[in-house]
Amino acid sequence: MRLACHVRGGPRFAGGDYRPCGGASRAGWFLSRALTWGLSCLRGVLAAWLWGQNSRLVLWLPVALAGGIVLYFTLPSEPGGVAMAGAVLACAASLACRLLWPGRLVVRLGAGAVGAGAVGFLLAWGQAGRMPPFPDLPHRAVHLSGQVTGVEVQRLADGTQALRVTLHGVRFDDGISMGMPPLRRWLSLRLRADDPARPMPGDGLGVRALLSPPAFPDVPGGYDAQRRAWFAGQAGHGRALDRATVTPARAAGGPAGWLAGRRRMLAERIRTALPGPRGDIAATILVGADGVVAAPEREAFADAGLAHLLAVAGLHLAIVMGLVMVVLRTGLALSERAALYWPCRQIAAVGALLAGAGYVVLTGAHLPAQRSLLMAGLAVLALLAGRRPLSLRALAVAATVLMALNPEGVTELPLQMSVAAVMALIAGFDALRPALSGWEHDDVWLRRVAARMAHPLLASVLAGSACMPVGMAHFGAVQPWFVLANLLAVPLMSVWIMPWGLAALGLMPVGLEKLALVPMGWGLGVVAWLAHLVARLPMARMDVPALGNAGLCVFFVGLCWLCLWAGRVRLLGLAPIVLAVLSPWMAARPTLLLAPDARMAGIVTQGHLLTGPGTHPDPFALREWQRVTGLPAGLLPAQGTVGNVACHGGICRVGDIVLVLMPRPPAPGLCQGTGLLVNLQGTWGCDGVPSIGRFDLWRNGAYGIYRRADGGLVVQTDRAMRGARPWVMRPGGAGLPNLPLAQAE
Repeated sequence: MRLACHVRGGPRFAGGDYRPCGGASRAGWFLSRALTWGLSCLRGVLAAWLWGQNSRLVLWLPVALAGGIVLYFTLPSEPGGVAMAGAVLACAASLACRLLWPGRLVVRLGAGAVGAGAVGFLLAWGQAGRMPPFPDLPHRAVHLSGQVTGVEVQRLADGTQALRVTLHGVRFDDGISMGMPPLRRWLSLRLRADDPARPMPGDGLGVRALLSPPAFPDVPGGYDAQRRAWFAGQAGHGRALDRATVTPARAAGGPAGWLAGRRRMLAERIRTALPGPRGDIAATILVGADGVVAAPEREAFADAGLAHLLAVAGLHLAIVMGLVMVVLRTGLALSERAALYWPCRQIAAVGALLAGAGYVVLTGAHLPAQRSLLMAGLAVLALLAGRRPLSLRALAVAATVLMALNPEGVTELPLQMSVAAVMALIAGFDALRPALSGWEHDDVWLRRVAARMAHPLLASVLAGSACMPVGMAHFGAVQPWFVLANLLAVPLMSVWIMPWGLAALGLMPVGLEKLALVPMGWGLGVVAWLAHLVARLPMARMDVPALGNAGLCVFFVGLCWLCLWAGRVRLLGLAPIVLAVLSPWMAARPTLLLAPDARMAGIVTQGHLLTGPGTHPDPFALREWQRVTGLPAGLLPAQGTVGNVACHGGICRVGDIVLVLMPRPPAPGLCQGTGLLVNLQGTWGCDGVPSIGRFDLWRNGAYGIYRRADGGLVVQTDRAMRGARPWVMRPGGAGLPNLPLAQAE
C-alpha cells in the first residue's frame, strides 16, 4: 500500500512536502494547512496590534502590582514559606526572561505582569508581617498613662465637642498589668466633654478609661476595622471615665507640640473672626481643624457631592500650588532680566511645591494630603525634566510609589478615589483635546467661549463619574446632582475662597486677618447655600446596594482598559464598567443579618430593613447594614405582621426561619416547620433543626443568611469570609497578652 504521494521536493524524509493520497486524508491535510496559516496570520496581527501599544504597555505595571496586592488580601489564610518562595522565584524568573528574550513581546508582557504581581504580593505580605500583634486590652475600666502624639476635636451627637487624643507608649496601672512593658501600638482615646484639660503633642496624660479592641465587621465581607487598625498600628479605642491629668512636656512638646499649638490658635482666631458654620469650614480648609463642622452641615455637603471640599486633600493642595505658581511666575515676568535669563517656570514650580508642603504641614499632614503632595512632587520633577507634568506615565509612577510605601492603601477609599479621578481626567482630556483645541481657536466667538466653559464641566463629569462606583462600594449611595454642585462650587473655591484664605493666613501676623476672612466667608456662605439647595433636590442622595469587592475589581479593570489602552478598542472597557455598576442589583440581598455581639438582628422584607430587639438599634451596625442592602430602616413589630415577617411575644418568623429576640422558654409548636432557629437570648434549640446562638456569633462573628432560588438557605459568617489572617482577632476580641518574655523556662 502506498501511504503518500510525492509532491515538490521529493520524499518527506528528504525535506520535501507531500500530500496524502485519498480524499479524506487530502481534506484533512488542507484543513491543517489552513489552520496553521490562520494561526500564523492571527499571531502576526496580534503582534502588530501589541507593538502599536508598546509605548503604553508600561502603564499596566502598576495595575499588575495592585493585582498582586489584592491577591494577598483575598487569600483565605496567611501564605506560608512555600508561597513566599514561589513569589520570589516568580520575580527572579520574570527578570531572567526579560533579559534573555528582550525582543519577544509576549515574553516581555508575561514577565512584566507576573513579576509586578509577585512584587505586589511580597510587598503586602511584608507590610502585614512587620506589624506588632494586637494586645489583649483590659475588659474593665483601667487607669492608663501615655504620651500624647495627636489631638483633634470631635463633635458629639448632642452638638457638644470633646477632644480625641492619640496615645503612644501606653502603660496600664492596675492589677497584673502594673510594671508591664508599654503597648507597641497606639490608642485612640476620647476625653470627656466637660474635661478642661487641653493636652498638646508631647505631653503625658493619665486617666481612667474603658477600652475596646477594633470592632468586628457587622456583616460578612463588610467594612473591616480590624484590618485597618492592624496596618495603622492601632491597638484599639476608648473613652475617658474621669477627667484626665496632663503632665506638660519639656521644651513645649518639641516641634510637633509647637505646631499643634499654632494650629489650635489659628483655628480659634479664624472662628472668632467668622462665627458659625462659615468659621468652622474656614478653619477646616485653612488649618485642618477636624470635627468642628456640625453633622447637618457635613451631611448636606455629602448629599450634594461636595464632601471633598471639607477634606484637605488633592483639590485644596492643587489650588494652593496653582495660586502660588501664578503669583511667582507673574512676579518674575515683571523683571526683564528674570524673564529673559531665568527659568521662571521651573522656579515658580519649585516655589509652589514648597508652599504646598507648608500647607500640608499646617493642616496636620493627613495621609490623603501626603499622597497628594507626593503626586504633586512627581509632577514638579517631570516639569523640571521637561516632561508633561500631568500624564498617565506620571500617574503610573505616583501610583507605584504610593503602593510600594503603603500596599494596604489599595483597599482603602482615598487611594482608589484619587487614582480613579486623576486617571479619568488625564485620559478624558487627552481624548477630547483635538476637539477642544479646535473650538478654542475657532473664528466663531461662541465656540471659543463654549470651549472655555467646557473645561470645568468636563472635569466634574469625568472625575465624578469615575468616583461614583467607588462611592457605591464604600458608602452605598449615589449623588446624581454632583455635576451641578461641583460646576459652581469648585470654581468659586478656586478663584475666591482659597485666595482670600491664603491672604488671611498672610495677614495673621499683623492681626488683620479679618479683612480677608470676611470676603472668604461670603464665598463659603454661597457654597453652603448651594450644598443645602442641591441636597434638598429630588433624589439628591440615592441609597443603593453597596458594590462588592469583586464588582469593584471589575470596575477598575474596565476603567484601566478604557483609560490606558489606545484606539477604539478601548471602548470595550465600558462593558465591565457597566457590568460592575449593575452588579449590586444582580446579587441577592440577605434575608437575615445578625450582629457579631448578638444584640441586634435585621430582616429584609418588602424593600425595608427591619431591626430588633428594642427601639434604639446600634447606629454603626445599622449604617453598615443599610450600606450593604441599600434599604430604608425600620423596626420589627412587637406584635403583628409586616410583609412575610410575623412577630409575637419576642419571636419572629420569616418563612421557615424562627428568630428569638427575647429571653423566654420555648413555646409549644415552635419547632414545627422550622428550617433554621436563631436564638439571640437563650441556649435552647429544636431537636434536629440547625440553630444559631450567642456562642456561635461570639465564635464566628456576624452572620448573613441568604435564600436560594430553590428555597434553601445559604449561611455566611465573618470568620469564614475573612479566614485566618494576622488582623483577624480571636473570638471576643482577645489579643496577645502584654507580658514580657520569660528569660528561661
